[in-house]
Amino acid sequence: MFMVKSLVLSDKIYNGFIKRNKDDISVRYLKYLNEMTQSFSNTKIKIKKLRQFDNRFEILISGPEEIFIFNMLKKKVGTIIDFDEIEIGKVYKGVMGDVGKVGFGIFVDCGILNPKVDVLLNLYDLRTQLCKARPMSITEVINAYDFIDQFPVFVKVTSINKEKKQIQGKLDQQTLGLYEKLIDENLEAVFMSGDTKGQLKKAIVKSGHSRDVVSIDRYGFLENIVILQENTTAPGIIAEIGKYLKNCNLSAIRPKRIKMLFL
Repeated sequence: MFMVKSLVLSDKIYNGFIKRNKDDISVRYLKYLNEMTQSFSNTKIKIKKLRQFDNRFEILISGPEEIFIFNMLKKKVGTIIDFDEIEIGKVYKGVMGDVGKVGFGIFVDCGILNPKVDVLLNLYDLRTQLCKARPMSITEVINAYDFIDQFPVFVKVTSINKEKKQIQGKLDQQTLGLYEKLIDENLEAVFMSGDTKGQLKKAIVKSGHSRDVVSIDRYGFLENIVILQENTTAPGIIAEIGKYLKNCNLSAIRPKRIKMLFL
């Protein structure tokens, strides 16, 4: 007899996607999870519910590899976590939110609840990590990197104020490494939020740009980054695939524009 383990995953399902896929959203999310766990066919994953207050899925795992699958999904997808369990020095996966709304940094939703707290990437640290400590405004940093809501990042927690319920962090090397790769190899990339990797692939094929893609890296159920071939421009690809992804948000990662921060 196997125990059933319950898990609330950190993937957030945006309202627009819910409305468009109301009848099969659970089926599509389950397919996404099964793609990651297909080698363990004796262990089953079921969708318990899509929580209305935060639009996150609660799932049930049962079978001989339930503990392994539980830990795998915690690592690959991420889970919600209580504020009191957050630790300084640990790395958490999250997405940016309300980008550009405040002048002192960018907030990241890492699925921290009880109470809900977003991690602040303060402007000083963003300058240090993203533009060699040059005195850029938050708007200049956002524009150079084309950060938008739901952009996926890995954050290392640097401070916790339990009384004020505040958390600060820095970008982890997992995120910085992406930009280092693109800058070193002079490759552009496109970030898409709002639909699945499968739909993104279809848009690329329909627009005839399969040969212009190096890889499609999935960061979440609805967040993907497309690495482009050398001499392929992100704005050009966005113009072509955008008509097939009308309900999505797209942003361009351009090394030349980022390098301008360093001059």
